[in-house]
Amino acid sequence: MAKRRTKKRTHAKPDQDEVDSIPKSMVIRLGATSMGNHSLNQLVKDFRNVMQPHTAIKLRERKSNKLKDFVVMCGPLKVSHLFVFTQSEKTGNVSLKIAKHPNGPTVTYQVLKYSLNKDIKHFLKKPKSLSNEDLMNPPLLVLNGFSTKTITTDADGNKIEQENPQEKVVISMFQNMFPALNPANTRLNSIKRVLMINKDPETNTLELRHYQITVKEVDINKNLKKLYKSSSNLHKNLPNLSNKKDISSLLLDHDVGAFTSESEMDIDEDAIVKIREEKSIRAHKTNGKHKNVKKPEQESQQQVQPEQDVELEQKPIIDEEEKEIQSRKKAIKLTECGPRMTLKLVKIEDGICSGKILHHEFVKKTDSEIRALEKKHAEKQRLKEARKKEQESNIAKKKAVKDAKKERKMERRRLRKEQLEKEGGEAVDEDGNPISKDVVSSSSDEDSSSSDGEHAYSDVPEDLDSDLFSEVEENEE
Repeated sequence: MAKRRTKKRTHAKPDQDEVDSIPKSMVIRLGATSMGNHSLNQLVKDFRNVMQPHTAIKLRERKSNKLKDFVVMCGPLKVSHLFVFTQSEKTGNVSLKIAKHPNGPTVTYQVLKYSLNKDIKHFLKKPKSLSNEDLMNPPLLVLNGFSTKTITTDADGNKIEQENPQEKVVISMFQNMFPALNPANTRLNSIKRVLMINKDPETNTLELRHYQITVKEVDINKNLKKLYKSSSNLHKNLPNLSNKKDISSLLLDHDVGAFTSESEMDIDEDAIVKIREEKSIRAHKTNGKHKNVKKPEQESQQQVQPEQDVELEQKPIIDEEEKEIQSRKKAIKLTECGPRMTLKLVKIEDGICSGKILHHEFVKKTDSEIRALEKKHAEKQRLKEARKKEQESNIAKKKAVKDAKKERKMERRRLRKEQLEKEGGEAVDEDGNPISKDVVSSSSDEDSSSSDGEHAYSDVPEDLDSDLFSEVEENEE
């Protein structure tokens, strides 16, 4: 079969370093309680659509899976972010953990409220569903309300600015979830979705919304837009012209009024954007055969007026491309497609769901308690390293004993072989007692047969002889 041809000029393969730099994610759920919750299962599937295309969309979890199983696979699959949904057995609260692989940190949020895609489509007047083309590129991330500094007032009423180190961690975590946009190379048509994360300064909660971007023409009339769409799509029905006397009545719609489109009336002025479009017009190229031939009248004029500027008579070059810049008004509309979540920050950990707690929203520690915890953590780390070294030394000792036993066995075999090669010599066993040649030859034959037939009878179980005789026969003997 012939090899399939691949395009190299227009379909160039991306650089491996660029592919590795793209952040990839896993959205999973852990715990027996979360596995039994059907609504949480659907929330995980909806959130995977938000993180497309660089996520595991067909990942299946099991009840026996632990967090360690997914962390181990993050390295070979080059996954940079883990989104873990869990549900508490006691309280039933749903939490979302966002972990950065391989060294952390981990940001834990409590999911106060959430709505699925089907719930949002239920109350929308004109719901829309995402197509495969919309999910080909990651969404545009918009952060609102985040600030690394907070203003507080002291006892005297003076305002003091304080830095929020936890806010920097949260902002960097959200910004690194998706690949960075390059304004020079990114096309506007490729951005089909928006992920908006808004922080309420009063309650310190995060509102996560997922929208679909639709662009509509504003300058074109509704009736003219129907005609324009029907030319490209044959399934579209033409507008009814039976009650119209002239084409102007269709376009201007004098009977009803100047504005007949409800969608145009609903569009705000802030949503209207002027887009500059460049259209290149390529002129006809001139071949070498058709050259400009000077007429005799022109030659005489040039001779009479030699001081006249020649560039004024020359026409512009035909081979160049002329660009026409046109500004068109388009309205950008956002349609929510879900899911919707309300999150509240709980804590920030140093590692992947473990390690030192950098920030806790509800538990506050004094300086002495923090020093005691750091000392306790250092002691645990020291004991862990000591146990690890002890285990490594025990493994090394067992391996040394095993290797020594194997060497003694090989040495005995070598001595037996040397005794058999001697003429008239007498074989000696391990204790120094003389043994006959028949015994030595039989033992050597057994070793050779066992070594030669090792591959032939490798599938035979070791306890085969014990199954041949029953207990009744042994008692009779």
